[in-house]
Amino acid sequence: MNRTTYFVAGTVLACVAAPAIAGEEVLYRPAPDWVEVKTLTAKDLADGPPIVNVEQQVRLEGGTVSTYRETALRLNSPEMITSASTLTASWMPDKGDLIIHDVKLIRGDEIVDVIAGGAKFDVLRREAQLERRIVDGARTATLVLPGARVGDVLRFSYSTTQKDQALGENAEFVSPLPTEPVPIADGRLIISWPEGEDVDWMLRGAAGDQAPVARDGYRFLSVPLPLPKPDEMPFDSPLRYRLGAFVEASTFADWMQVSSVMAPHYLDKLSLAADGPIMEQVREIEGKTSDPLERAALATQLVQDRISYMLNGMDGGNYLPQAPDVTWRERYGDCKAKSVLLVAMLRAMDIDAELVLVSTIQGDAIPTLLPTPGNFNHVIAHAVIGGEDYWLDGTTAGTRLANVSAVPAFSYGLPLRAGGADLIELEARVPPVPDATARVTLDSRAGPNLPTLFDIELGLSGAAAGQLRVVNDQMGKEIVDNVANAAVRSYLGNARIVDRSLEFDDETGRGTLRATGVIDSPWSRQEEVYQLEPPGQPAASVSFDADRARAAWRDIPLALGAPTYETVDLKVLLPDGGKGFTIEGEPDIDQTISVVEVDSAAAITGDVFELKQSLRSTGGELAVGDLVGAKRDTAVLQRKLPTIIAPADLALTWTGAKLDPARMKPLEDAFAKIIAKADERELAGAYYGRAALRSSVYDYAGAREDLTKAIEAEASADMYSERAGLAYRMGDFEASLADYQQAEALNADGSTYWSQVDLLGLLGRPEEGLTLAEDYADIAEKNSDARSLMASALMWNGQIEEGLSILASEVKKRPGDPTLLNSECWQGGIWNAADASLLSVCDQAVAKSDWSADKLDSRAMVHFRLGEMEEALTDLDAVLASAPELAQSMFLRGIVRLRMGDKGGRKDIELAQRIQPSVARINKAYGIEP
Repeated sequence: MNRTTYFVAGTVLACVAAPAIAGEEVLYRPAPDWVEVKTLTAKDLADGPPIVNVEQQVRLEGGTVSTYRETALRLNSPEMITSASTLTASWMPDKGDLIIHDVKLIRGDEIVDVIAGGAKFDVLRREAQLERRIVDGARTATLVLPGARVGDVLRFSYSTTQKDQALGENAEFVSPLPTEPVPIADGRLIISWPEGEDVDWMLRGAAGDQAPVARDGYRFLSVPLPLPKPDEMPFDSPLRYRLGAFVEASTFADWMQVSSVMAPHYLDKLSLAADGPIMEQVREIEGKTSDPLERAALATQLVQDRISYMLNGMDGGNYLPQAPDVTWRERYGDCKAKSVLLVAMLRAMDIDAELVLVSTIQGDAIPTLLPTPGNFNHVIAHAVIGGEDYWLDGTTAGTRLANVSAVPAFSYGLPLRAGGADLIELEARVPPVPDATARVTLDSRAGPNLPTLFDIELGLSGAAAGQLRVVNDQMGKEIVDNVANAAVRSYLGNARIVDRSLEFDDETGRGTLRATGVIDSPWSRQEEVYQLEPPGQPAASVSFDADRARAAWRDIPLALGAPTYETVDLKVLLPDGGKGFTIEGEPDIDQTISVVEVDSAAAITGDVFELKQSLRSTGGELAVGDLVGAKRDTAVLQRKLPTIIAPADLALTWTGAKLDPARMKPLEDAFAKIIAKADERELAGAYYGRAALRSSVYDYAGAREDLTKAIEAEASADMYSERAGLAYRMGDFEASLADYQQAEALNADGSTYWSQVDLLGLLGRPEEGLTLAEDYADIAEKNSDARSLMASALMWNGQIEEGLSILASEVKKRPGDPTLLNSECWQGGIWNAADASLLSVCDQAVAKSDWSADKLDSRAMVHFRLGEMEEALTDLDAVLASAPELAQSMFLRGIVRLRMGDKGGRKDIELAQRIQPSVARINKAYGIEP
């Protein structure tokens, strides 16, 4: 299905015609007299966009909302017929009627009346959202469209009426509106109401000024569709800037009226029978504590834990709550039922409490919308205890005394009071206890160049802990494992978990995830030494990087999200007893940036680095005028954050230091457990991980064995290429070539041809390399790549001058290309064709690449061929300072040192052969020997 077809089928017929609400049975009648039915002309029906016409006409009168919807759709392909083959409408039988007007197929001069032909909508009575514990009494009518042909225009129209029991004589209407580039040829929205009724309306996203027109005793607001494409808004702006195009109409004068109309439905249900079971729970809570705040927390916990969530929207239940005794007896209820029960219990304990409407979606946009009940989708309890506001939500989980003062991120609420109330702001404050805590130990004692063992304990409180418990209790092992893995990786990156556990403490409401495992080394080599920026630091995520460069965006604040409180306690076990390790940055930080507070303390004691860090934020918004200062302060903070610096003389594997088997055993044991626990999907990755570990300590035989098992579990081109690389380093060139050929058979993209050409040369079969180079010319993305490979193949075949000529020619076509320059430098060096002009090429390659290690290595080879040993040594020292495991550079440096009379060169050669056993054989092929 193409993009247009999908949109028409899934959006226009279902979205422009927003959810219909109708009676128990589907009615079939002509459109009502108040509807202005559009006549489709021959011009309308001619070729054009897929959507010929969209109509939405709404009448608000006497508390009833009547909505007429029509869509005319061009069925210009079999896919369009398929997408429009089932027409649907959903309704709730307690609020009004669904009336089908027309289902017609316009076929040139012929009109096929589907309904007149006997077709009827079938009624499905299954609750569509039952799996979400929502029983709203909805019904769905469907019609499988008969007889449609390519080229037909489908015209479908129907009406709904709705009178909500909770609103009395008031009415509300809201609908999203289509915008360009939705492929609509013509469309309109018309909202009308009697001149004697006060109806307020809001239209967002329309061009120009819109005004109602009086006609025949009614006022009409008419809007052409689609609306213009909305202006792009920054993704990090508050929600009120990103609402999109929509229309609202309401008979409510203000928020006070909304509150006073809705309040009686709730307030009438707050009394509790003195001898009933709910009062027994109240008395039990009162017996536990005299502290009103602790009582409120216990009551909230009871409603959260003892009453399961289920929305019963039948018989007006979308707005009308059920009584507390029903909720307690049935042990289920939605947000209305849970909040009514909670407020009733709080009032029974003489705690000042009321019900408040909030929105989990609209947030900060609520004050910008029309006053209607429909702009809210949630109800919570508001208690005032000791002069402080507390916002209690019976539908979440994990509320305890320690976190009861946390403020949910709803921004605004509407209290339900008999005399009415205006909107109130839920003033944000930092959570009283951390939302998330992390205790992490990283064991780097085996060395910064090796994988690192980890032990992590992640703690969650409040609603997040409750959600984690639901996942653990109700989801399968695979989903729980995925959630646990994602949580660990959010702190440590790519982690392989050996063991994990989830625990929940009912008394504190906290959930704890514990895990052990292995991560790739978090250390990086910078400026010739290893460094570690401690992972998982909350402060590292602080950012005020907002784009407000566009003129239209310059007054739009930055949304800072919800209030948060995080802590991390990180320990790193250091190699070599911690000798010579230092901290760069500021060990102690206490800094506030806008609403964000960072507190951090770091120290090295013996062989342990420890960091304790917290981040507290009230969230909210940041004015554009404060962005520059916040960005500057953030940059200062990031420079202050601690980094662990290893000593330059730290003994590492490539320095000849022998690895203590006691340090390797925990890593080997961890990978053995990972492999033993891996399922079919994980096994290849588990073996690959251990292969990487073994390769890093030059156990190539063990690594090769693991890669073989990985390939047996799940063969891939990457796995074959990895094993080919191991065989190459080991000197098993035949096996390496076979694996590269197998990888190429799987990917067939020529990516292995370079390695194959070298291997064929080393095996004395250069003519086969020439054949590969000729084949590569047909699949190479760039001609220069194909020409460079041909040059390499020619030189392996002894045609040195011809190969270098090709490379020189390519360099002339792309002067300054560091890759081509380096290719000419390297090839000329290894094949002993060095001269002053080639050295100039090498100098350019080095300069253009900012003195990168591979370019310096190539130039060192040319210096060596020219007999310039001191210059070669200088370049090789620089290479190995930044990339100490380059066996080729170490081997050549050993030869250079020997030729300069430095017997220490023998150690370089031995280390190079330890890192890459094949290095001597490869260099012998170039004519280079110690």
